[in-house]
Amino acid sequence: MIENCDDEFLKFDLEYQQDVTATKRNEFEDYFLKRELLMGIYEKVFERPSPIQEESIPIALTGSDILARAKNGTGKTAAFYIPALEKIDQKQSILA
Repeated sequence: MIENCDDEFLKFDLEYQQDVTATKRNEFEDYFLKRELLMGIYEKVFERPSPIQEESIPIALTGSDILARAKNGTGKTAAFYIPALEKIDQKQSILA
């Protein structure tokens, strides 16, 4: 569909929309996050992970480093802090 488009602006717009909306249809529950974290995610009205979150959260949860790029407003910050919050041990009284 995009390849057959002659209008460059429309072509860019279609590519942008596909990049932001092309999800795997995962749910936050699929990542086996702590109950409290899931409740906070839904309280902030996140319904489903965005494409950048779908790709990065599972990798980050393994402790691997990630270098990712995504457009503004696509959920990069949440893709960073959701795994970070998941890794916090609330029973440990000091920060390492």
